Amino acid sequence: MDHSHYGGVPPGNGPPGLGGPRPVKRRGTANRKERRRTQSINSAFAELRECIPNVPADTKLSKIKTLRLATSYIAYLMDLLAKDDQNGEAEAFKAEIKKTDVKEEKRKKELNEILKSTVSSNDKKTKGRTGWPQHVWALELKQ
Repeated sequence: MDHSHYGGVPPGNGPPGLGGPRPVKRRGTANRKERRRTQSINSAFAELRECIPNVPADTKLSKIKTLRLATSYIAYLMDLLAKDDQNGEAEAFKAEIKKTDVKEEKRKKELNEILKSTVSSNDKKTKGRTGWPQHVWALELKQ
């Protein structure tokens, strides 16, 4: 191959700054962006947790629990506004943390039972669609 148009030096083999390889700094930038994004998300969740009333101070809420409580609190506030329009009395908001845990455990048990029965009844490998059986997806979609 003729490299005479590069001054006799193949591209990338010369000194840095003269068409040679430049140091890659993208990884550090990507890490910094990811850290900033994570900090931003975490601070947003911290602010959201502060807006949910009646959660004990020693309770550590996961992101999903925070979102579920926030949506139930929003529903409560919407209900409160609707009742206020009708001059009705409304109860105080209750952060039902354990109830969601019980529901989640019950759902997991149901899924495990279904999966066990599916595995035992389908010992041979079937052709076609793979993944969870349709009735398992239906249970998931009920949530």
